[in-house]
Amino acid sequence: MLEVYRVFLKVFRDDSIISESLLPSEASLEKSPLSLSDLSAMSGKGRIAAFKECGIHPHLFPPLLRSLQHLTALNRTTSVSKGNMVHGNLEARYWNYLGQNPSLIGSPSVNSKPYYEKVTDIISCKPDESNLADTSSSNFLVQYNGLMNQGATCYLNSLLQSLFHISAFRSIIYQMPTKEESIELSQTYPHGTKSIPYALQRLFCMLQTETEAVNTTELTESFGWSEADSFIQHDVHELTHVLLDNLEMKLNTQRISDNLDKSVRKNAIHEIFNGLLQSYIDVEEVGYHGACEETFYDLQLVVKDTKDIYASFDRFFQAEVLDGKNKYCLERNGEKKYYRATKGVRLKATPLILLLHLTRFDYDVRQGEMKIFSRWDYYSTLDLSGYMPHVKPADTHYTLCSVLVHSGSNTGFGHYYCFLLCSGQWYKFNDERVTPASFKDVYGDNFGGYHLNYWGSLEPQVSTAYMLVYIRSSQMDSLLCPIGPEDVPKHVIDQLLREKQEEERISKGKREDNFYAHFRFLQPQDLVRKGEFASLHCSSLQKQPSHRTLRVLLEVEALPEFTFFVEKVFNIPENDQLLWCVTSPSHTSNRDVYIQLKPGVKVEEILKDSNECYILVTSLRSDTVIISDEEDAEYQLFHHKLYDPLQLKILFIGSTVVRRNNNEDAKVSIEKIANRVREMIAILPDDTQKKYKHHLQKHHQMQSNQKVSASFDALKCANSIVDGVCEDVEKIGINPLRGMPNGDMTVLREVENHRYTACNILLSGDILVWQLKISDKDKDDVFYPDVESFQHFVRHRIPVEIRLNQAPCYPTLVSTELGSSMSYEQLQRYVARMIGEPVNYDYIRFVRHNPETELPYFMKAKKKSRSTLSMLLTPVFHSVEYFSKYIYYEYCKYPVTQIEVSHSLEFKLYSDNVKAISSHWVLMSRECPIKSEIIFSTSVKTIQKDYATQIPCKTQNKEDKTENASTEEFCNFIMNLVPEDAWKELRLVDVWKGRIYNVLDHDHVLVLGHQTFEESAEYRIERIPQPIPGILPEEQLLVQVHHFTLIRQRKDPVETYGEPFSFHVLYKELPSELLRRIAQKLEINFAAVVDWKVCLVKENTVFEVAEFPMGMQLVQFCAKELYEPNQKEPVKAAFLGLDHAPIAKRLPKREEKILILN
Repeated sequence: MLEVYRVFLKVFRDDSIISESLLPSEASLEKSPLSLSDLSAMSGKGRIAAFKECGIHPHLFPPLLRSLQHLTALNRTTSVSKGNMVHGNLEARYWNYLGQNPSLIGSPSVNSKPYYEKVTDIISCKPDESNLADTSSSNFLVQYNGLMNQGATCYLNSLLQSLFHISAFRSIIYQMPTKEESIELSQTYPHGTKSIPYALQRLFCMLQTETEAVNTTELTESFGWSEADSFIQHDVHELTHVLLDNLEMKLNTQRISDNLDKSVRKNAIHEIFNGLLQSYIDVEEVGYHGACEETFYDLQLVVKDTKDIYASFDRFFQAEVLDGKNKYCLERNGEKKYYRATKGVRLKATPLILLLHLTRFDYDVRQGEMKIFSRWDYYSTLDLSGYMPHVKPADTHYTLCSVLVHSGSNTGFGHYYCFLLCSGQWYKFNDERVTPASFKDVYGDNFGGYHLNYWGSLEPQVSTAYMLVYIRSSQMDSLLCPIGPEDVPKHVIDQLLREKQEEERISKGKREDNFYAHFRFLQPQDLVRKGEFASLHCSSLQKQPSHRTLRVLLEVEALPEFTFFVEKVFNIPENDQLLWCVTSPSHTSNRDVYIQLKPGVKVEEILKDSNECYILVTSLRSDTVIISDEEDAEYQLFHHKLYDPLQLKILFIGSTVVRRNNNEDAKVSIEKIANRVREMIAILPDDTQKKYKHHLQKHHQMQSNQKVSASFDALKCANSIVDGVCEDVEKIGINPLRGMPNGDMTVLREVENHRYTACNILLSGDILVWQLKISDKDKDDVFYPDVESFQHFVRHRIPVEIRLNQAPCYPTLVSTELGSSMSYEQLQRYVARMIGEPVNYDYIRFVRHNPETELPYFMKAKKKSRSTLSMLLTPVFHSVEYFSKYIYYEYCKYPVTQIEVSHSLEFKLYSDNVKAISSHWVLMSRECPIKSEIIFSTSVKTIQKDYATQIPCKTQNKEDKTENASTEEFCNFIMNLVPEDAWKELRLVDVWKGRIYNVLDHDHVLVLGHQTFEESAEYRIERIPQPIPGILPEEQLLVQVHHFTLIRQRKDPVETYGEPFSFHVLYKELPSELLRRIAQKLEINFAAVVDWKVCLVKENTVFEVAEFPMGMQLVQFCAKELYEPNQKEPVKAAFLGLDHAPIAKRLPKREEKILILN
């Protein structure tokens, strides 16, 4: 207590507030038996009670509590562990970076040289005597370069700083060949590079040579990240894995391209970062010893319930005993047995640089993922000889060189920074800010634990070490050797120097912009329409490359400067040039103004309010139509659009320069211009061929369960699809051209306010909209016959993406905008024309989009109920208020009009081994009753007809001769079946989401809700299950067998999937015998189903059957009638369940949070 009081007197006492009469005597406090450790372990109430026992006045309680907090910044015991001795014997000078600090780990080689910045407003480090002459009386602050935070890239900055200050890693990056990337960047500057090694070289070079914080945007762009990705905070440990994996892969690729022998040169990343672990299993009972080796980049150490780094290593290498229900399964001579075993890992080889990831985050069932704040110590040196006694000590002794810290109490948020040992001094690298750090900053402040707040209660230390980087002590001189500017690749320095000069030139130009103007030059093919309504405004033009931009003084004459520039850039001779100044429209008109440039005009006379202007470059030879040769004839510029009513588009096709007299008849000029316009139309691509037979093509399927490394091929595949059509399917390269049009053409002149008028007059800069005559065969497919009626469509159009209803990729036919009032038939005709089936338009049926599943809705869209496009895009659920964007189409076997007035049955034919063989579709009149005799007679006739006209059914697995034979046998049975007698042999099964609901055969009547077949059901036709021969009917029961799995977090935990079937169960057979017969029926190996659990399921009740006869368990579980199909309440039906995970869910699948796409 006396220690607390003395701190109060020296630090917190204020005579103006606290009267001396309130102070207790030191003699009374000295009698208190409470030590500092006792007080630090007490609660706030306990400390107040202790103060009262000592006779301390209540006014002194707050400053005394603050004094106690000052003495116990960390809640720790007075005993010091063996590893903490270095901390317990430090003097005050070790904790203050302003003092002369001795090196904590010796004097390693300087891995990066600091620069000295002159400062006057801070206290500098005390310089050595040898440096007094250099520093004189000025103050100097040692600094290293920081990295700018793009938003949430502090984790990336910490990792990059740690890797940069490892000279060996920096040397590897510098030695990677990137000269080609440098040449490419010099041609595309200021666009960034896509090469990660080159981006790292540039970044490291700037960190080494610049004196200001460096931006990492170029590096993240080389990763393939967007700007939004920079605001997503990822895990620094995961980023380390992904980055090193990527660099190691690129080094391997380089070695292959250079044809280097592995024995000659190993992968440098692998050499310095990779260690070797051996996983082992020992079964002493049979003398089995198994082991496998795997490399690692880092080791993950458990922090929870461990006190320091050595305790975590002990837990990491602690052997696990497999016993009881967790015995090890060992297969010998084809027989599986379970034994007691010992499982663990050993450290076989240590890396030069050891990365340790501390698992500071844990998962709690109630609170989710949470951070662990318990105290965990690490040390400046690390000795692993106790875990590798067979290795020489030099390979197991490490020195700490980097500490990556996570500051924050939440797992998904917080801030990352790092401490690095540079030139024997610790520094804190916190994004842009780099400051010297004390020993306490590096160690004590990042151990975690709890401390006392102002009120005496415990609160966690939120800044904790998250990743440690240790370097093998014996190799420090080579791993941290100095790297000077001469070690940086010359092409990197040269490119950065050129960019710096370019930035200075641009900066100088901006300062002189008041005396200059900027002109951007473009040609007619560069013009891009802004929309059907709008004219060709300058704001709608694409950004022009820098080499097409001219910077010229305001006072000079424009035409000589422009003609020289155009001849140089566009290779158009001066006497062949015709230049037009493009100015923005005024407030009274929405038309751009095109003025022909003539001699004598100065640059400042061309510009109005802006210092930028567009110059349109045309050629007298290629773009000009000569109408009049008179001397007073002038050149005029006209833009041309084409209205295509079949594609519902207005296309910009080009510009022409016309030499004509203003008094000349406009109709005569139009007739002469029309020939030039026909030539423009002839070279337009014919987009109608691009989607030809889209519904019959084989589209790419992107697998969702591919590894990240393989996803680039899928991404490349996806990029090769243009509007849903695969390039390898088209095999035509460029779309065919339209060819020279022969029919008549009409033309209108576009004027203000989106109106069109006849071409009675022509003015320079006019936009002429042309249209070809509609042929008789296309009249029914034209919904808006002229451009004026098309404007109604434009005003009421909505975005829509039409996809083919073909799982799993649902390829896009077209993504466009269509009129919301388009009828179902008009949409049919639009799609039919795109896929090359204009005559059979009624065979196209549409399906709505389900926004909840992001898949097609299971109900088909009816012509009557969904008569317009807006109704087709109306969401399935009323809770969704906005229009959907997607709609799906399918090409049917029958016309949609006929389908909607008939009994439509789409079904699959299944063999006895529960395998789908083929798909079929039959239509029957609504007047025809749904009876088994009629259904099966019609269906068998359709199947036999399909097999006679198409390829016979074949199994997908050609190598499985047994399956092939059974399928062929079933096909022969169907082909030889008399249609009129088919109802005696076959049955129709109604399946939905892996369950059998209804059955139609000679003993069961199909339950139909709408007096016709359900569109949502999956119908199948299969052979009627036959009783087991030789067994009495009373001794067997036909049950429905479903594959299922339990998802206990859901309200309905039973999830069925796969192909269900009906099966006869013997009352006397055991579950294992039943499972063996099921495997025989499904024609799969019994070893594949031996782990399946046989259960009885009714609603959410699941009963796993015991190894007793099935009959008693079936009867005791529920009544026999509930095992039959066609229940009034289908959800209450009972079935025999096979509990096992779907094959797709068994595949190992790792979700990559961080992707490097290059």
